[in-house]
Amino acid sequence: MMKGLVVENSKITLKDGLDVPSPKNNEVLVKVVCASINPTDLDIVKGQYDLFFKLFGGDHLVKTGLEFSGVIEAENTRFKKGDKVFGYVDLIRGLKTHQEYLAIDEDYIALMPSNLNFEQAAALPLGALTTLVALQDLGQVNKGTEVLINGASGGLGVYAIQVAKIFGARVTAVAGPNQEEFLMNLGSDQVINYQKSNIKDLSEKFDILLDLTTNLKFKEIKNILAKNGKFIPTDPLKNMMDLLSNIFGNKKTRLLYVGQGNYEKLTQIAHWVEEGKLNTYGDSCFAFSDYEKAFQRLREKGKRGRVIIKIGKDK
Repeated sequence: MMKGLVVENSKITLKDGLDVPSPKNNEVLVKVVCASINPTDLDIVKGQYDLFFKLFGGDHLVKTGLEFSGVIEAENTRFKKGDKVFGYVDLIRGLKTHQEYLAIDEDYIALMPSNLNFEQAAALPLGALTTLVALQDLGQVNKGTEVLINGASGGLGVYAIQVAKIFGARVTAVAGPNQEEFLMNLGSDQVINYQKSNIKDLSEKFDILLDLTTNLKFKEIKNILAKNGKFIPTDPLKNMMDLLSNIFGNKKTRLLYVGQGNYEKLTQIAHWVEEGKLNTYGDSCFAFSDYEKAFQRLREKGKRGRVIIKIGKDK
């Protein structure tokens, strides 16, 4: 049996006595050591994804937690027992990570970077992978590409800046007050305090506008996009009609959804970390029993990186 966070009546509770999942074909059993929480988890608790879970087979008892680090308990041909791994789950269909054990498809995990601990590794996979897919696959970012990142100091933004710079882009980071030094150290070429300047009024033109806050709509920012510029929101479900109309109307909006497993990209991310090209950022770490404090921290402003929950022991 195991412990896990269970959502009941729009409230989250730590429960014992849950069944340990059994791995199926191409799955491995992982003992979860650390897991992050992110804004999507708050939406899940509110019930905003319930319909999707029911329609697509993701209506599990534990509904929160999208990325993690842990240890292989039941091995397969790719991983052996005791391997330290990090990974993510399918938002709509997958088992979630706020539980002590996880049965997961091998394509959703990779070996942890050798220079990270479990807490650091749990802050890495989904944030780095989401921004890599956004910038490489959707944005085709390369040397000299003008990229604006809205929400640059959060759990996705800290990776978006670094990944964009790896590809040689010029980065304008948008965040709240007191973040300029931190974001410049990450590699930003310019930092804008949204309390002092409105993105919509900028005179510059950008090839990519990556919105990590879900606060922007295409019609509000279209004037700051270059002729062939692309608007990439990270939570299209919140503005689905607006997104669809833009996709079919002007081809400047790109649909970002990281659902499929991507072992190759996770391994690339791990190599970048080991080579010193990509750093991971955790804002804070809480014991499993202090999950309420962790979710409260998630709701607060001024975070730098992911909020982490320590779920199990690393031995």
